[in-house]
Amino acid sequence: MRKLSKCVLLFSMSLILLLSISSVSAMEDSSDFKADALEDAPVLGMDECDNIVSSSDEDGCIGIASSEDEGLVEDNVLCSSSYNALKDSNNGVSSNTYYVDAGNFNDFFNENQLKPEYANSTLVFNGSFENYGILKFYSNDTLISSINSSFYNTAFDLGASGIILSNLTIVLDEEFEDNEYAGIFIHADNVTIYNCSLTYNCPDNVTAFGIYSDGHNDDFTGLNIVNNTINLYGHGLGPDYYNYAILMRNTHDSVVYGNRIYCELPIKYILWTFRGAYGMASMDTVAAFAGDYCENLTLSNNDIHTFVNSQYMNFPTLDTVILYGCSHSLIENNSIRCEDLFTQVGHDNYLYALDLHNLNDVTVIGNNISVFTNGGMPGSGTAYPIQINGPVDHVKIAFNNLTTFNRGPNCGIYSNNYGGDTFIDIISNFINVTGDATLGGANPAYCLVTGIEVQDNGDNILNNTIIVNNLGDYRSAANVYGISYVQSIGGRHTYNIQFNNITTNGNYGVKILGNIKDSITYNSTISNNILNTHTTSSVAGASTNDQVKRPDGTIVSNNTNGRLKNNMSEDYYPDWLKDYVRNGSGRGTGDFAWMNRFLDPSSNGTGFSGAVGNGTAPWGSGNASGNRHGSHDGDVSGRGNNSESSSLRGSLNSTRVSPGLSGSSLPANPIASPSDAGSSAANPNAYEIDEHDNVVSKSSDYLQLGLICIVALLLLLVGYKRQKDKEEEE
Repeated sequence: MRKLSKCVLLFSMSLILLLSISSVSAMEDSSDFKADALEDAPVLGMDECDNIVSSSDEDGCIGIASSEDEGLVEDNVLCSSSYNALKDSNNGVSSNTYYVDAGNFNDFFNENQLKPEYANSTLVFNGSFENYGILKFYSNDTLISSINSSFYNTAFDLGASGIILSNLTIVLDEEFEDNEYAGIFIHADNVTIYNCSLTYNCPDNVTAFGIYSDGHNDDFTGLNIVNNTINLYGHGLGPDYYNYAILMRNTHDSVVYGNRIYCELPIKYILWTFRGAYGMASMDTVAAFAGDYCENLTLSNNDIHTFVNSQYMNFPTLDTVILYGCSHSLIENNSIRCEDLFTQVGHDNYLYALDLHNLNDVTVIGNNISVFTNGGMPGSGTAYPIQINGPVDHVKIAFNNLTTFNRGPNCGIYSNNYGGDTFIDIISNFINVTGDATLGGANPAYCLVTGIEVQDNGDNILNNTIIVNNLGDYRSAANVYGISYVQSIGGRHTYNIQFNNITTNGNYGVKILGNIKDSITYNSTISNNILNTHTTSSVAGASTNDQVKRPDGTIVSNNTNGRLKNNMSEDYYPDWLKDYVRNGSGRGTGDFAWMNRFLDPSSNGTGFSGAVGNGTAPWGSGNASGNRHGSHDGDVSGRGNNSESSSLRGSLNSTRVSPGLSGSSLPANPIASPSDAGSSAANPNAYEIDEHDNVVSKSSDYLQLGLICIVALLLLLVGYKRQKDKEEEE
């Protein structure tokens, strides 16, 4: 029995001693831990980078709802994960990931250029980097990410293939001439900007871009700008200053998806035939997004908003999105808004939400596009959701929601063949136009308020719902129409206008000019439309063929102000639209297989995941059958009075960007919102304080455990001594 007691006692003492030593050792290791020692720690490799750039609930990251100040859009995430959590994760440990902070920055960079030995590596930045100038990355396949990191007046130069920039917060208020005036300058193939926040408060009268991809000498491919928030406040009033949130030149096969782009910009005088310093798209020197000869571009699921902050010279003009020469492109499921509350009533301004020039085979589908201003005056001003300038061929506009309001000439879609022939399909859109057709100026034809003005060579205009409201007094001769060609332009013109539902307070539902000088209109059809006009609205079931003004030889039949006499069958829809409805585009609808190596199904969307990121839409948010008109697998409704769009709906809020599509919070960048002054709203050293607190807390826990073990050991020794003395006395 005595021998057994001794064995139990010896085992207990050994166990307590071992626990005591382990606790003290752990306490010492924690006390000696410092952030600058992380470079020696085992870290995650490139294939496991999603465990770094993601901030899942298991990691202790808490999504914070977006905060908005003066139109600034910020979606931030406060992450309580410490470097210990990363260090101890033991999830795919490898040696090609490096942590960069202010203390070890020069170990990785030589004169602000990443050292070549770190090619094909992952760099994880931590802390605040302020006034570092331009960070240059010229090594292939480099992933740049961050944990609780912010960059103030620090720009990025990306000049190598395969670079990924993710989860960064960048705040700028200086000019970056040596970085081609850009916060992020790209001059390489296959670059990805993912889940970043970039805010650029541009100095007065400078050229400044948020992101600039310059392929005009090299024709780059494969740029991906996905789920980012970009805020740009431009103040370039002179003619030689350019301000764009995103500028892309000769950058092909690119995807711009799920971003929030908010710009405050001046409206400026421009020359439409002028080639700017950055290609033909830069004839308009300010825009939220400008693309110049970027073929096969996908612009999908973005929220793009411009807001006017000042004016320069006469005929002040602003584009939200301008594309020149961007053939074979898809513009899909975006919310594009242009607002001007700066221009006062009685003054003209010229606004274009989506401005297309000199391109072929472009699809504009499922977008919500709106323009709002109190500007405009009789005979002067525009507020067009879509403008198309020839030459263009096979431009396809379908399932869009177009809304515009001004106090001068206005239309929902304006297209012309001034620069070359134009052939367009306009199908199943909802168009709501308000303007003022009061006569003024030298040319009465410019006092026009219409749903669609098409000065084209050949158009199909089918199954659209069009509402037109003239703010001016009714006059039978006023230029107020649902669909029109009334501003004469040269060439041969043919129109197929059928199955549209038009409501207008003008005298005519449709007006098409005949032969005037070198303009010839022939082989046109205007039939099977519902036309509710000022003249016919009080007469139920009336034929409205007389409310169609057209040249001789035009087929006009079965137009009414009530029910359609003939419903539109699927046969009228072109093959391209039926294929899209059945199958989706395959581009910008979830087909991102190239990113599969980064996907993490367990992520909540703050990293490379299948869920919501920093922008407006989930990465791969579905296909045509889910979020557009594809639910009928090609059985497209042909009723003109049921042709309203199911595209994105946005509000005409003058200073705010709407929330993301998912309805959930949009975690984004791992620091607090920057303030208007360009400094962090949170102390940049806050993370270091939190880390120190974590270490102190853990040290205290280890110390308490060690003391308990020592006390237990002493009590065992005392008990053993008393038991031994008792046995000896017996």
